[in-house]
Amino acid sequence: MMYRKIILLLLFGWLAALPLWAQEENAAPQTQSPAAVRPVDETKWADATRSLDYSDDRYKERQQKPQNLPTNTGPSGRDWTLNTGLWGNVLQTIAIILAVLAIAFGIYKMMQQPRNKAIARDGVEITFDNLEDYLHETDLDRFLKQALADQNYALAIRVYYLQIIKDLSAKNAIHWSREKTNRDYLREMRQHPRVSAFRNATQTFERVWYGNVNLTADTYRQIEPQFRQLLSNL
Repeated sequence: MMYRKIILLLLFGWLAALPLWAQEENAAPQTQSPAAVRPVDETKWADATRSLDYSDDRYKERQQKPQNLPTNTGPSGRDWTLNTGLWGNVLQTIAIILAVLAIAFGIYKMMQQPRNKAIARDGVEITFDNLEDYLHETDLDRFLKQALADQNYALAIRVYYLQIIKDLSAKNAIHWSREKTNRDYLREMRQHPRVSAFRNATQTFERVWYGNVNLTADTYRQIEPQFRQLLSNL
């Protein structure tokens, strides 16, 4: 029953609204009438506008004046800015050439260093005077060639003997020490099969080196095979 009452109310409401919808649809749209144009008397317009001045409202074109840029010109009218840049390039080129020449000269001087020059691990240069201190980390053949080139044959015999000591130490035939003497090495070599040859080489070395013998080239050629043979037999 309740549903029927709701439906009836909706139906009566729709029927009551029909006349209103019809009136709205049939109503003609309202339009506005155009405004009437009033004529203006030209004589009165001229009298009214005679006192007006529009000259201040005109656009004034601004003329841009050319800017005078400063130039580094001298009394002769030359552009010194251009000249300065040119001289800067020339000086830079000269500096590069001088740097290359300096590097080339340094490389040349390094190549002219003596071939027997050697540097120890601690940075000390190894020379004939400290060969025994760096006996195991230098190439004694280089010093032997240098001694022979200088015709210092006594020094060559000394280098030969140091080479023998170095080889014996490398083969554990002796225990090398800067504080040991040649007699200490002879005692350690008592059981070695080359002890006799080592004794003869030691005596020859001490006679030449400590005896201040003026060793000539002929004498050197006579005793040199003794050391070379011992080295090859170790």
